[in-house]
Amino acid sequence: MQEAKQLHAHIIATGLQQQELYLRKLINFFAISNPSSLYYARMIFDQIENPSTFIYNSMIRAYSASPNPQQALILYNQMFKNGPSPDKYTFPFLLKACSSLLDLRKGEETHCQSIKHGFSSNIFVQNSLIHLYGSNAKINMAHKVFDEMCDRDVATWTTLVTCNASHGSIEIARRVFDEMPEKSVVSFSAMITGYVRKGRFKEALELFRDLQIEGLEPNDSTIMGVISACASLGTLDTGRWIHSYIRHRKGNRFDSRINTALIDMYFKCGSIKDATNVFVGAKEKHVGEWTAMISGMAIHGFGERSMELFEDMVRSGVKPNVVTFVGLLSGCTHAGLVKEGLMYFERMKSEFGIEPTVEHCGCVVDFLGRGGLIDQAVEFMKEMTMEANAAMWGALLNACKVHKNIKVAELAAKWLVREEPWNGAIYMSLLSLYGEVGRWDDVEKVKREMKEVGCRKSPGCSLIEVNGVCYEFVVGDKSYPPALQVCLKMEELIREVKEKNLYFA
Repeated sequence: MQEAKQLHAHIIATGLQQQELYLRKLINFFAISNPSSLYYARMIFDQIENPSTFIYNSMIRAYSASPNPQQALILYNQMFKNGPSPDKYTFPFLLKACSSLLDLRKGEETHCQSIKHGFSSNIFVQNSLIHLYGSNAKINMAHKVFDEMCDRDVATWTTLVTCNASHGSIEIARRVFDEMPEKSVVSFSAMITGYVRKGRFKEALELFRDLQIEGLEPNDSTIMGVISACASLGTLDTGRWIHSYIRHRKGNRFDSRINTALIDMYFKCGSIKDATNVFVGAKEKHVGEWTAMISGMAIHGFGERSMELFEDMVRSGVKPNVVTFVGLLSGCTHAGLVKEGLMYFERMKSEFGIEPTVEHCGCVVDFLGRGGLIDQAVEFMKEMTMEANAAMWGALLNACKVHKNIKVAELAAKWLVREEPWNGAIYMSLLSLYGEVGRWDDVEKVKREMKEVGCRKSPGCSLIEVNGVCYEFVVGDKSYPPALQVCLKMEELIREVKEKNLYFA
């Protein structure tokens, strides 16, 4: 970087600062190749007497991918008034800026400008239009642009898949994906990511297997998607296989995102040992890896270990973030560490300058309630600067159920029923609490309320992985073909257990 600036100084000293050849190379280096030095590229640009279309495009392109895409539109207005005419490369960058800003009105204006300048049938412009309309949830317009295209490439199809998967129907996204004449790894990644976002984890893993059959090399986005799917399904064997697969491809050169995702996945699949091995094996431990370990230990009830990890992280010079404290306070909740939880909640702002969010406050309400400090939890909620959400009231209701606090339980339930009348768990908690204290009239009253709003308890669900295949069982579901055999086997096992217990008794 310093050498490039010295070269720029030499160009100025020799009087060549307005030469197009040198300007192109300087702008391209500072704006495109080194986005962090975009400010320097703008300084050079502002000193150019008559910027060419190429130079304008380079700056517009850089701004469209920057945290400040509005500047791309400002530069285009300057170009429109004083500069050269735009070309076919100008509009895709402008449309990308509009997509990033979610500015549909400006995007439609740019669409009109592209038609006026004769570039509406350009494939790069049309691909950018599909992305613009799709990212603004105008799926019908995205399909209209797609249908009117004479030529389509892999990027065209992939963009339409992404739009439908992110902002439309996952079924339509899959139909478009299946119709693709040619698929790339980006196409697979878009569909896998879409499945994960929609909670369709089994389909995501099945599609990953199809990607391998196609002989394509997964990219980091694909890997992140399938690791997330394994974490959500709890498929440890599949998760280990994917870990082995990417280790074979990449060696141990994982970036922080993948290391963090692997640690999270192993914890959620129940393997503390594997998670710890990934953490220990990470050459550099960033805040992501530390946070995943702290949160993972919290999930498994090792609150003290979460606190130890937190202190180790601080000593190593890594600064905790908002998510780190959610994991840490959650660890205090699961381990019943009320005093420690309040101490860390105080340190969060005083020592690290992190403003508490609703998630942090929810953890405080949860560990106060679990510790039997119901009144203190209610007082804390009253003094919060934010409004309490359903998670807080739900935690309070559960605490009241454990500690038999009818008065506060009814207060929490009243709020929850008003906000979530369809949530059967609220009514079931009240039913259980009223039943335990013998208030049977109230039990019948809650049952009548459930009937009036048409609320039913959601059926229980469990997952089991066998030979790399994940099977899902829902209470009352008889559609699974071997359901009868499973029930008969369960009865047989229960009978055997009972007989053994009688024998040993």
